[in-house]
Amino acid sequence: MPLTLIPETGAGLANANTFATRVQITTALEASPFGDAWATVDVVKQDQCIAEASAILTRLNWLGVRTIDGQALAWPRAWMETPDGYAIASNVIPAFVRDATARLSYWLSQLGATPYNGNGLKPGTELALPGGLRLTPDGGFAIPADVLAIVRPYLQPTGRVEWGS
Repeated sequence: MPLTLIPETGAGLANANTFATRVQITTALEASPFGDAWATVDVVKQDQCIAEASAILTRLNWLGVRTIDGQALAWPRAWMETPDGYAIASNVIPAFVRDATARLSYWLSQLGATPYNGNGLKPGTELALPGGLRLTPDGGFAIPADVLAIVRPYLQPTGRVEWGS
């Protein structure tokens, strides 16, 4: 059974699975260098990538708080503002979230294999490499730099403490 996209409207839906419709994603990508490649992706795969991109973005550590207890996705959010200090309404999905969803959807559509089946290993399997090195794939991946650049101003700050001499 094909996936049905249920876009978040800004109402804090408990069953939403995407920040944008396929039409919104396609329109955003048409204005980018990725539009032609996205147009060649099967519609079923497009929907899967849009839903997965929304799920990945939801797992990020955003500033602010969800507006509704029980909403499925990370947005809408309260107590949010732009980097310039302007308030973001708590009943909308901002354009930058849709743009990030579009870019990440495209990126996911271009993967040849998932991190789980690309190497045939379950996450946590240790590989012994030449020279005594050991590698343990975690099944994860890094968010592409262009997507991260879009969302970074709206994420909780992260960093590390270094003990120096």
